[in-house]
Amino acid sequence: YIYRPKKRKASALSGIADWVKLFETSEPPERIIMETRRDRKYDRKKAKEAIQAAKLNQALKTWDPHQPPAEIAHLITKEPYKTLFVGRLSYQTNETDLRKQFDRFGPIVALRLVRERHPSNNIKDEKSRGYAFIEFEHEADMREAFKRTDGQRLHGRRILVDVERGRTVRKWKPRHLGGGLGGRTKQSQRKTNNVTSYKPQQSRPPDRPNKTHSPPRSSNHSYHNHHDHGDRHRSSREYREHRDRGRHRDRSRDRSRDRSRDRSRRDHSHGRSRSRERERRGRY
Repeated sequence: YIYRPKKRKASALSGIADWVKLFETSEPPERIIMETRRDRKYDRKKAKEAIQAAKLNQALKTWDPHQPPAEIAHLITKEPYKTLFVGRLSYQTNETDLRKQFDRFGPIVALRLVRERHPSNNIKDEKSRGYAFIEFEHEADMREAFKRTDGQRLHGRRILVDVERGRTVRKWKPRHLGGGLGGRTKQSQRKTNNVTSYKPQQSRPPDRPNKTHSPPRSSNHSYHNHHDHGDRHRSSREYREHRDRGRHRDRSRDRSRDRSRDRSRRDHSHGRSRSRERERRGRY
């Protein structure tokens, strides 16, 4: 049994004229915007970036690769165009290992493995920083070593071999001053540092023509021509017709094969039955 709903008496509608005098007539207070956690994190990040940029600008003003400080001037190689940079070295690699790896390309004038400074000034206590500079006697030997040793493994690590760019490339900046080539593409390197890449490879002879890509071979099949020419506006109806046509062709080919097999089986069985019948007649 469902009870009959009771009728409720609704309140009478009235206007707002009696409440207008209670409205505020003064200007509203300023809105207080609360700083979120994301905003505070963003502000800290921007402050750190500004401090780091100021430090880099100050260091760039004092950095000059052509005039190194007096305490490391005797460690710098003399000929920058005959010097190789070798990076990503294992910390167990020493000067003897590097000399064995690179002296097969030519005589080495100077080899410097960069190490961390130690208060005792003992080379045994100084740890390697993972990169070195090698100066060859001839520039051709440096080019050959640059082309053949880049990416080779030394003590389980693939080494990075490059030319010295501090004194050979204009507007070059090292990695600790916001430059370098580490982990970026060549296009971003050119945009960031505005330098030209050094390529010691020999240029192509003038009498040797450049290789050109031959045009793709044309096919007699209309569907393959469609794909070769890249006609993306072909209707789906034509594609379905082409697909069904191929399927019908395959089915008819399979049917003809099945018919020929059945015919050969029937002929073989018919010949066998005839021979059996002759044997029976000869017995009786």
